[in-house]
Amino acid sequence: QMKNSKTKSSRSSTASSNSFHRLYSIKDETAAAVWVGRIAFVICLCFLMAGLGAATFFLLRAEETKLAETQYKSFAERAIVDANSVFQRRIMATVSVSSVISEMLPDADPWPYVSVRGFERLANDLIKTSSGVAMAFAPIIRGDEVEQFEAYAYDYFENSRKPPFPNGTAVHSFGKGIFGIDPSRGTSDGRYRVTNGITNYGSTYSLLTPLLHVSGGPGPFLMLNLHSDPTRGRAIDKMIDCSLQDKTNGSTENQNCAVITDTLILDNAPERGPAAVIMQPIYPSNDPTTLTGLVPNQIVWDELLENLFATEVSGIDCIIETKDQAFTYTINDGIAKYRSDSDLHEPKYDHLERCVTLTDKNLYSEGSPEYKLCLYPNKKLYKSYVTNNPRLATIGTVSIIVFTSLLFFVYDFFVRRDVTAKKELLQAKRRFMRFVSHEVRTPLSAVSMGLNLIQSEIASSLGFESRDDLDDFGHESASLQSDEMAVSRKDALDWHGMTREVQSNTQSAVNVLNDFLNYDKIETGTLHLELTVLPMWRVIEQAAKEFKLAAERKHIKLELGFKDHRSEAELTPRKRRSLSLCNTLPNNIKNNMVIGDSMRLIQVLRNLISNAIKFTPEQGNVSIRIYYTNPTKGEEDEIKDSFVLRNNEEVSYTRSGSVEVSVRDSGPGMTEGQLGKLFRPGVQFNVNELQAGKGSGLGLYIAKGIVEQHNGTLIATSEGLGRGSTFTLALPTHHIAERSSLHLNGNTNPNHKIKDSPAVESESLRILVVDDAASIRKLLSRLLEKRGRICDQAEDGKVAVEKVKDSIENGDTYDAVLLDYEMPEMTGPEAAKRIRAMGSDVFIVGITGNLLPEDVAFFRSCGANAVLPKPLRIDDLEILLVEYGIKHNGASPTIDSLPPPVHAPEFSFS
Repeated sequence: QMKNSKTKSSRSSTASSNSFHRLYSIKDETAAAVWVGRIAFVICLCFLMAGLGAATFFLLRAEETKLAETQYKSFAERAIVDANSVFQRRIMATVSVSSVISEMLPDADPWPYVSVRGFERLANDLIKTSSGVAMAFAPIIRGDEVEQFEAYAYDYFENSRKPPFPNGTAVHSFGKGIFGIDPSRGTSDGRYRVTNGITNYGSTYSLLTPLLHVSGGPGPFLMLNLHSDPTRGRAIDKMIDCSLQDKTNGSTENQNCAVITDTLILDNAPERGPAAVIMQPIYPSNDPTTLTGLVPNQIVWDELLENLFATEVSGIDCIIETKDQAFTYTINDGIAKYRSDSDLHEPKYDHLERCVTLTDKNLYSEGSPEYKLCLYPNKKLYKSYVTNNPRLATIGTVSIIVFTSLLFFVYDFFVRRDVTAKKELLQAKRRFMRFVSHEVRTPLSAVSMGLNLIQSEIASSLGFESRDDLDDFGHESASLQSDEMAVSRKDALDWHGMTREVQSNTQSAVNVLNDFLNYDKIETGTLHLELTVLPMWRVIEQAAKEFKLAAERKHIKLELGFKDHRSEAELTPRKRRSLSLCNTLPNNIKNNMVIGDSMRLIQVLRNLISNAIKFTPEQGNVSIRIYYTNPTKGEEDEIKDSFVLRNNEEVSYTRSGSVEVSVRDSGPGMTEGQLGKLFRPGVQFNVNELQAGKGSGLGLYIAKGIVEQHNGTLIATSEGLGRGSTFTLALPTHHIAERSSLHLNGNTNPNHKIKDSPAVESESLRILVVDDAASIRKLLSRLLEKRGRICDQAEDGKVAVEKVKDSIENGDTYDAVLLDYEMPEMTGPEAAKRIRAMGSDVFIVGITGNLLPEDVAFFRSCGANAVLPKPLRIDDLEILLVEYGIKHNGASPTIDSLPPPVHAPEFSFS
């Protein structure tokens, strides 16, 4: 026996080693996957660094661009206002001089032989106030009045004027007289004498407009005939047309007959670049329809742009344009510099255009050009706002990421070393647990089945159908036929009692192993919880109480209340600051239950409440409100939900309404955009500020998934940032009396008995018992045969596969196969896989001492319909055969059609 025990231990150790190698293979694959993940993480980190660096650079550069555009808009909008103001002051100065002359010379008869006393002083004063250049006075004379006007003018210059002009004033290369300018004439000063009003540009009016007064006093341009110049002459013609039209119409409102010339180069300041001349008509006050003269006022465009910008402003293009002309000036250091007689601004800046119309068409005669001033930025403006900050910020961002990554990898190294040590310790514990479980359960299985068989034999020898009947009969009720028989029966009863005690102690040892396994399942996160009938009110109260101390630590006011849909009144705990609410609820409310997974729903509630407390600042408020809502009209009779409780019991209940749990905090709140992303995996907002960089962002995603699996909803609302958030959990309820403890616990009675007498069936099941321990094969077969089963035995998985194959070929298939896990030639999972590969749908039950979750799952994945632990309880096996509807000789259902058992024993690990 010791030799056999050593051999069995060696085989078991070898089989366990194979299992360990399989687990380590999985572990190696997992480790490889982890390293692949780390490499992927490094690659992603590189992309992240590049992305964040680029994003930082371009975002800061975009901010600089935005700042440049903002400043430009400010400069430009102020500049166009100032430019328009300057231009309008020029116009008003010209109008003022014209009005003064019309009052000083009120009668038309003396014209054109008139002069304006003090004109130079008046003009210069107005030029100063209007930021002008030069202003003049020119009477209108006919061709036949030239000689007489020249005589009057030179007499005025030399004699009448006080004081008179110096000798030589208005004397030219040809002598005295009215002149025009034409360099092509070949004179030394380019001037020629004008003796009549005929022009070379085809004017319809034969007249002259010589300058009699100029704001600069005596100068080279006195007696210049403006009408000789095509640009000025055409403008004068438009003024005359307008005046004649007004005279014909009888209008005395002649202000709108002023004109402005097209852009030209001034004779007296050609170096200043493009300019224009405003000419205001003069109507004697006593004869307001007779045009007698005009007041020209020069406008140099660069002069108009002076002082519009601060000295530090550069990079703005100023375009002076009419319908047919355009001139470009560029602002550098606040000064306008002429660039070209065309529009040179960059079209890509058209969206930043700022324009103002300088000439009001209501103030000028028809046909006068309309001048506009338009401003645009150029590259130099943007360059002036470019700094090294984006580059430095990018380098800083990448450096921080690199430094943080290095810290992470160093931390990861030490953590992995620590985790590896802990994993190795955990694996050692699990190997020890697996070894102990297998090596203890296997001999205990033989002991337990042997005791069961002895008890059955004793009961049979005493005339009882089963050992259970013997237990129920008792010693005192034994009917003794003789003293000799009495001693024999009494001893048998004592033996039976002792075997029961031994079996009880054996089961105690098994229970200890089960406790270890359950602890391991909790540690590894493989403990599965299923549906029960929950008094949700108590669940909520329990979850709220867990956070009472956490709320008190932050001085947060945590409240719990209930509000009935039929009343505006709210139920709150009787004691202030108490979270006990259930006792205050009426029974018709408390009896509305939720069918759900208690631990998972508590997990959801914990997540919502803990988040509320975490994000609520000190002295804040967190309120938990419970609302009950009746079903809608007709819903109560129409909606009936079916459930499978954790004991696999199928129940149906009518929908009674819904319960809503509202958790409201006074925390930071959320925007609509944040609410739309809230329940996505990995989503967090302001992680560093609100959570100190902690959290995975998966809590609400998991919570929503759990709630939706319960046919409920989980939504979040917020009135905005700084106004708190509200999370509302809604679950359907069903009316179930709280006294229904059977359903509330989700359990049926697990202690029902199946007699160990032969099954009362018209046919017996053929069962193949596979175990490498001969004693276990024999004992299990004997116990099954006492229940009317027909048993065959196989000492190894390989032999079992051959036997199943032969039975299929002979047409006498097995109804069930009982497979041990650890066997030397071929393990139970491998044998199950081979049997399924042959196309057999025989009912396979794994019987093993290796009951760690991964072992059970692996056995099932290989084709086992169920897994039972060692030591095997025959009653449990019989329950499986009955509940799965296993029948004799091929009449059993296929694997895909096997129904779930009505009773799932606690050891099924399903």
